[in-house]
Amino acid sequence: MSYQKWIALLGMVTASSAFAQYPDINYTNRTKPYAGWTSIVKGDNNTVGMSGATVAIPNSIAAMEGNPAGFAMFLGGLGAQINSNNLKDPHTAKGDSDITEYQGGVGTSAPPWGFGVTYYSPSTEYVDNSQVSLREARVSVAHLIGKDASIGASLEYVKALREFGAGDFNGGTLSFQVGGLYKMSDQWVLGASFSPEVDIGPAGSENPDPFGFNQTVKMPSLTTVGVAFVPNRFFKAGAEFVLVGGLSDTTLLSDQNIAYGQSRTLQPRFGTSYIIAEYQALKIELATGSYYEVSRVGGTSNRFHGTFGLDVNPWFINTGVGTDIASGYKNWVASVGIDLVRTARTFGVIPKDTVPPYSGFFPPAFKHSAEGLPDGFTLGQEKKVAPESVTDVKNIVTGIPDKMVEKFGTPEQIQAVKNTQAEATPPPPVAKTKKIKRKKKTPKPSKALAPKEENL
Repeated sequence: MSYQKWIALLGMVTASSAFAQYPDINYTNRTKPYAGWTSIVKGDNNTVGMSGATVAIPNSIAAMEGNPAGFAMFLGGLGAQINSNNLKDPHTAKGDSDITEYQGGVGTSAPPWGFGVTYYSPSTEYVDNSQVSLREARVSVAHLIGKDASIGASLEYVKALREFGAGDFNGGTLSFQVGGLYKMSDQWVLGASFSPEVDIGPAGSENPDPFGFNQTVKMPSLTTVGVAFVPNRFFKAGAEFVLVGGLSDTTLLSDQNIAYGQSRTLQPRFGTSYIIAEYQALKIELATGSYYEVSRVGGTSNRFHGTFGLDVNPWFINTGVGTDIASGYKNWVASVGIDLVRTARTFGVIPKDTVPPYSGFFPPAFKHSAEGLPDGFTLGQEKKVAPESVTDVKNIVTGIPDKMVEKFGTPEQIQAVKNTQAEATPPPPVAKTKKIKRKKKTPKPSKALAPKEENL
């Protein structure tokens, strides 16, 4: 046997023994790119419960993954979220481990502007101790156009993770997303967004890659259009279609003979959400929905999904569950957290909410009312309770340290704060007295001195 054949045989033996650590990967040499998107819904309890039909109702950090225009129109004041989803999907993952995906970020709205810094993970394929996934860090800006429309744009840094055992081949590139919202009569809303196709090529890495894992990861183009109905702060409903672009020659991580994402697909989604109880110290919100997942994995069937979400928020505590169930697929979301803003309101660190709570169960779902809805969505509409202005919010934020001392400080600290406030408070203006100029009166001539007329 020639030495060339010995070398080839040695290479095959080495590859086979090394690939024993990847028993669910059905090849010894990777030659094709990966697809970086899945149609499954992710987010907070309410977004998952509404089946992700939020392109026309982007009212939270999770919902704004599909439309940055929401930062100006639908985000009220300040918003922050951190979400974690545990997924089980045999279409794109092998082995017993769940896929964990994240969302998070902060945003602020001061009409006509809105801004956000967010993080999303739109896709993960997991096989044993290996994975291919995407991570997106976004900076978003949005602006109102008149009283009935908003536009938004996000600059994204998209990172591809290609991790295999102890080795990794990670890289990234820049991309963007644009979106818009238009409010029609009776508070119906049209929404749309677009993201282009993104290719993240092989990463420069010092790690050896004898199996060809270091391949391009491709994110398909996404075009989403939808409509929503938001009559009041208690009820909202949305429907949308997501057109997902096809990719060339992409296949599964577990088996590169199975096409993944090569065909263009249209994904319909529908969901509703209703606050069934809202008191000063309790809010309960229920969301339901469904979507039809047109399969992007060769050899697998389409799936009909049913979704559900429940949030129970006593005082400043957030608790809830969300679920997305289909044939061979489960996504469970469970959350327990503390709302820092409501905590501060509860303990009097900042003033109580300016919107009075609806005292009772089952508030009117379809009655039109601007009360409690974001300013960007209700410009020009009459409200009985005026919302906090930008100046009010600024004064509240800057006054928090003094309020904390007044609530929890020692008597000496409290007195020091009062003295500082007294020194910083300008004295009331002194009213100026207006001098009244009096006109000098000319004395009238006396009758006794007046000459008498004589008749001649």
